[in-house]
Amino acid sequence: MNKIKKILIGTNNAGKYREICDLLPNGIEKYSPREFNIKTPPETGKTFEENSFIKAAYFSNKTNLICLSDDS
Repeated sequence: MNKIKKILIGTNNAGKYREICDLLPNGIEKYSPREFNIKTPPETGKTFEENSFIKAAYFSNKTNLICLSDDS
């Protein structure tokens, strides 16, 4: 099994980005959509889960990185 070495945190909210980064191991390179100049997609889902998936899929497709997203 390959370990994750790089991850995109799927938020442009600086506070939420810091909170999520603080929960992840130090050995993982963490990126924000801001570093790629990517704006947040429209959140058209009806639930937090749907909106999280929309953002994670969108950011991952734009960067080719694994993306972790939250919507709450």
